[in-house]
Amino acid sequence: MTCRPDHPARHEDFAEGNLARVRHGAYSPRKQAERAELVLRDLLASRPDLGDPELLLPLQLFARATAAHELAHEGLENAAASGSAISARLLEAASSAARAAHELGAELGVGPLAQAQLRQVKAQTALSLATLAREAPSVIAALRQTLAVLGLSGRVEEFSLTFAEQLALVAGDDDED
Repeated sequence: MTCRPDHPARHEDFAEGNLARVRHGAYSPRKQAERAELVLRDLLASRPDLGDPELLLPLQLFARATAAHELAHEGLENAAASGSAISARLLEAASSAARAAHELGAELGVGPLAQAQLRQVKAQTALSLATLAREAPSVIAALRQTLAVLGLSGRVEEFSLTFAEQLALVAGDDDED
């Protein structure tokens, strides 16, 4: 590389992908993209329900913010471990990325609070299905009475089977989660 066209080269030009000056990667779009890819892959492996194509862009933004936070945090840890001065810029980068990842994660339902809320909804759904299964005989009896009043007594079994099949389908869907 030369400073002027007529001077001899002092060293070779930096090649694409040169990481000689990268210390932690918190400011490197390439390092953030590499880490974000890992974050997104791990997230989708643990939460296949997030595989909807419409969620891809928001998930990529979350993964990028999480990657930036992780890289900045690692940079802070390395600086502290080596006794180096901790850069205020790096500290702010870590803090900003953590806030962004937290906000995006909360909106997407991938944060710890969202996970707890999801478990609570699943538990309430299971309880509701158990109550419905327990009450099914009285519901079928009420169905018999209603159909008799409507003059459809001959279709009680058909309606009862449909009700039982739908209840089994809903219970089966809940078991798969």
